[in-house]
Amino acid sequence: MQLNRILREGFIAGCIGAGAVALWFLVVDTINGRPFFTPAMLGSAVFWGVHDPTQVMIEYSRIIGYTMIHVSAFVVVGCIAAALAAEVEEAPSTLFLVVVGFCFFEFGFYILVAILAQPLLGALAWWNVAIGNAIAALGMGYYLWREHPKIGEELKRHPLGETQEGE
Repeated sequence: MQLNRILREGFIAGCIGAGAVALWFLVVDTINGRPFFTPAMLGSAVFWGVHDPTQVMIEYSRIIGYTMIHVSAFVVVGCIAAALAAEVEEAPSTLFLVVVGFCFFEFGFYILVAILAQPLLGALAWWNVAIGNAIAALGMGYYLWREHPKIGEELKRHPLGETQEGE
């Protein structure tokens, strides 16, 4: 039963995160006068090997193809986050490890993007990616926080994660 809950919560959290990032970049792209440019650019890079942002064509096949990868990746991350939330609910002292792990994950993500998408980074400002990821993390975190109220209760009783024995 726990696995079904983790998969359900992970799917929902992943969809929240993917939707938040997609909406953020739709707003950014629309303000810049090029709606859907970011997913078209990333889809062009992944599926057609385009490395020059000026060669990006905004076509639905590129947008939908990249969106499928984007949502799938977020669902995987959501499932991992849901599993970690279930673990923190059972052992609140592991919250610190989860927070540190999240920081390493984010740093690793930025390194990976810098290595793989360097030619496209000029068209995709790093701070837009950071803001999109922060919005996604907040949305996913809020959802999982609401699904696991025991975490909040335990943290109110033991804010630093210590146990009754003082560990």
